[in-house]
Amino acid sequence: MKKAVSLVCACIMLLSTACGKADSSGSSSDSSGTKKNNASSSSAGTSSVKEKSVIAKIKDLNSSTDTSSEEQPEIKKDHIDEIVEKGNVEEFSALNSYMFSYEDISEVYSNEEINKCMQEISDIIADANCNISISYKNMVTGSQVYCNPSFEYQVCSPIKAPYVKSLLENGVDLDEEIVRDERWMDDDRTVASADPGTKYTVKELMYYALNESDNTAYYLLYKKFGWQWFNDLMNEIGGGMYLGYDWLYTKCNVMQIAKCFWDIYDYAEETDEGKMMVDMMVDGEYNYQIGQALGKKYKVAQKYGSEFEFLSFHDCAIVYADSPFVLCIYTDLYPETDDNCVIFRDLAEKFDDLNRLIVS
Repeated sequence: MKKAVSLVCACIMLLSTACGKADSSGSSSDSSGTKKNNASSSSAGTSSVKEKSVIAKIKDLNSSTDTSSEEQPEIKKDHIDEIVEKGNVEEFSALNSYMFSYEDISEVYSNEEINKCMQEISDIIADANCNISISYKNMVTGSQVYCNPSFEYQVCSPIKAPYVKSLLENGVDLDEEIVRDERWMDDDRTVASADPGTKYTVKELMYYALNESDNTAYYLLYKKFGWQWFNDLMNEIGGGMYLGYDWLYTKCNVMQIAKCFWDIYDYAEETDEGKMMVDMMVDGEYNYQIGQALGKKYKVAQKYGSEFEFLSFHDCAIVYADSPFVLCIYTDLYPETDDNCVIFRDLAEKFDDLNRLIVS
């Protein structure tokens, strides 16, 4: 199998997602009270123009929540596509031991090719030179791959996705307005850059929290609606992550956050609110990881996260391939560098290969 070709990463140091407490003034701190420094390339001087374009996107979500029929650009067939088209089915047999575990892989189009793919994934993990945890699940077959599943990390901004889902399934009024009366420390995304007293609808805050990873938007939602619905959701899906008073972030392992994204996938299959949420997560402002690797082939709904002080760099994505899958990658890599973005993209490309080789 050909080696994964790394795309050039034009990573710009953007606002890092805080992973800790917020004090009463909206500042960010870790569990010991140390304030967090954020990196960002946005500015208040351009926020008004940017906000107008984003609001237009939000209005578009009102007119159409079903994008499952959107056409994707035609992609030239590769070696794996040719193997799949032949339709030869084999009972899966692992030829080697790998740096990950797997389950429920029963039939494949080529044992030789899928084992090559698994070896390449093992090589990427070995060469990453960091703690790295991975959860892959094909949402049709239930096939799974998981690496280092119990290692704990700062959860970072991927938690915003299940938090928003918990609000939606409890029927919050999307048109209700919330005043921007506080600002998350060092945050200069759209909502944080707005004048104090600016009003946003709940739906707009959801969009900014998911698409821009705006910490102030998430904080305002959290102040308004609290944490109980989120904790109820965790009990329902076995997520194992819990929030509390003024504690917007926590720790988790990759399987806990993966369960949240499996749940979001199901929610989007069943409800218009879920479809709207997934669309908010497509083409996010920070899109240098899984989405950049696979976004030209498929619709990819993702939520990245980073934390500089505690060395956390993550991405979770729902990939709407012909046989959809969820891929979550958690690491303690230094966030948002060119080289470290490449690791996510290389893994995404290899898991796409593996996913196509599984008979669904």
